[in-house]
Amino acid sequence: MNKYKFIFRRNLTLMLMLTLVIGISFWFLNFVQKNKKLNSFPLGGSFILTDQDGSIYNSSAIKKKKLIYFGYTFCPDVCPFDILKISKLFDNNPDLIDKIQPIFITVDPQRDTPKNIKSFLENFNTNLVGLTGSKKEIKSVTNKFKIYVKLNKKSEEDSNYLVDHSSLIFLIDKDDNYLMFFRSNEFDEKVFKNSLKKIL
Repeated sequence: MNKYKFIFRRNLTLMLMLTLVIGISFWFLNFVQKNKKLNSFPLGGSFILTDQDGSIYNSSAIKKKKLIYFGYTFCPDVCPFDILKISKLFDNNPDLIDKIQPIFITVDPQRDTPKNIKSFLENFNTNLVGLTGSKKEIKSVTNKFKIYVKLNKKSEEDSNYLVDHSSLIFLIDKDDNYLMFFRSNEFDEKVFKNSLKKIL
């Protein structure tokens, strides 16, 4: 009988701990979503990477807002659809490029060379800038934006791996300060425009 009481207490404790963790997670996400003002959350920052033409791209030199998506060109499903959403936003609103620069940053620099990124982006709006860099450079940027990245390699020689990563779209200001983020499954033209009105 004492054995079952012990198991019951242990399971109850684990359930309480799990409930607490879930509760804190929801509070944290709500906090981030509600705090959209400048510098309200320590995300973002300037970066120097290489664009799809092989040129150096210094974000601090581009004095307009940036809409940033992290993904990879070998992604079989999610990334192309997310980039397509951003692409259509600029297709439907050509004047938007005067205020906002759309950017794709790879989380898979080992395979995503400037050439591969250029080929990938040829399917989307021509204003999209694709960026890559060394593993160290990409790691620095993903750390700034708190992007989760996991390469599912079977071995070091494996070149057909998938990459788990956060699917978020970030908006930063002309000085590269964080403004807000969008979950990719919630992002569309109407949502973006309504959110943009709140910060203008």
